[in-house]
Amino acid sequence: MWSGEWAYLAIANANGVKGTTFTTYGPCPPPAQDCFVDGPVSLDVMLSWHRAWAAYVTGIGPAQRPGSDAPPIAFGRQIFTEDEYRHMADVRSVFRGAETAAVLALGVLAFRLIRARGDRRAVRLVRDGAVGAAAMVTGIGVAAALAFDRLFLLFHEVFFPQGNFLFDPATSNLLRLYPDWYWEGVTAGVAVSFVALALIAAGGAHLALRRYTRRA
Repeated sequence: MWSGEWAYLAIANANGVKGTTFTTYGPCPPPAQDCFVDGPVSLDVMLSWHRAWAAYVTGIGPAQRPGSDAPPIAFGRQIFTEDEYRHMADVRSVFRGAETAAVLALGVLAFRLIRARGDRRAVRLVRDGAVGAAAMVTGIGVAAALAFDRLFLLFHEVFFPQGNFLFDPATSNLLRLYPDWYWEGVTAGVAVSFVALALIAAGGAHLALRRYTRRA
């Protein structure tokens, strides 16, 4: 949900972002052959690149090249480097792993609920699990608010040990497309959404337990 175009636009607007500057590499007027050129990029163009990268990583949404698993490309001048493409391929692999882990977690939860069905244990399991998950995410959120850069670096060191996530801010268009304001906004949005849903689930389970108690 938070990888969508609406989230990128909302976070950009909240930070007053209207565009950025991309450094491109390619043909230049004679006598030069290839050269680097800095040029302005509008928010609409940033959104189009985000849409293409999000579709590539998540497999959701319109791909730049229908029917292809290839990452988005630029025709003419080079916008993203080979290291940036390799990193986004790694991001895609991590995302696929997270999807698998989520399916397994849901399977374990469903198994536990089925075993506990017919009594209060299932409802209590939902309530306690939701409260515990909300508390854990809240703790991570507080830590991120106090030391976001350190946690962000630690996350990348754990999931991308090959180290190809270290780009030069002065030249990396990937960092300009996804700067700190984007990741801080996405992290906050995901955390708040998760905690809200967990508390709603916990509240519903608590009310159900109270009804069980009254009937008893």
